[in-house]
Amino acid sequence: MPDERWNELFSAIRSNRDRAILALAVSTAARASELLGLRGADLDWGDQLAQVRRKGSGVQQWLPASAESFVWLRLYLEELGPDTPVWWTLRRRERSGEVLERWPLTYEALRAVLRRANTALSTNWTMHDLRHTSALRMVRSQRLSLRDVQVILGHAHLTPRRFIWSRTTRKSSAGCINTSPNRQNRPKRR
Repeated sequence: MPDERWNELFSAIRSNRDRAILALAVSTAARASELLGLRGADLDWGDQLAQVRRKGSGVQQWLPASAESFVWLRLYLEELGPDTPVWWTLRRRERSGEVLERWPLTYEALRAVLRRANTALSTNWTMHDLRHTSALRMVRSQRLSLRDVQVILGHAHLTPRRFIWSRTTRKSSAGCINTSPNRQNRPKRR
C-alpha cells in the first residue's frame, strides 16, 4: 500500500480505537488475530513494544511499534485496566435496545471498520495488506536485516508465497513489491 493510499485510509477512519489498531497493524506487521488478542499488560509504553501471541504456536513475541500508534492507543485506552482486552466495541442489549455494553472487538467487527473506510474510498484494503505494508516499510528502511523482518513477521521462511523480501526486487506501479499483478491496485470487490 503506497503511503498516499495509507494516508487516505487512515483519514477515513472515524474513531481513536480504529486509528490505534490500524496504526499498530501497519507499524508492527502483526496479524489481525494477534492484534485482537492484545491485553493492557501486553503493551510496553516505555520501549513502545506490543506483545502478541503468534498464530499457530501461541508463542509470545514483543514487536516494535511506532510512536504514532502509541499516541492513538493512549487516546483510546484512558479508561481501561491493564489486564482487560485492549480492543472493545459497544453493542446494544438485544432485549431493551437502550443500554450499551462493552464487548471484545471481534475479527468481523474489525473487518467492518475497514469495510466502512473502503466504501468511502472505493478501495478494498484488508488487514493483511497492512501487514505487508509494514513488512515492506521495514525492508525499505534498511534499519532491520531481512532476518529481523522475518522474525518480526513470525515467518519460518524468508520468502512467503506472494512476496519476495529483497531490496533488489522490482516494485509494482502501486509502490509495493508484489509478484501477483491482479492485486496491484486493489480494485473494489463487487
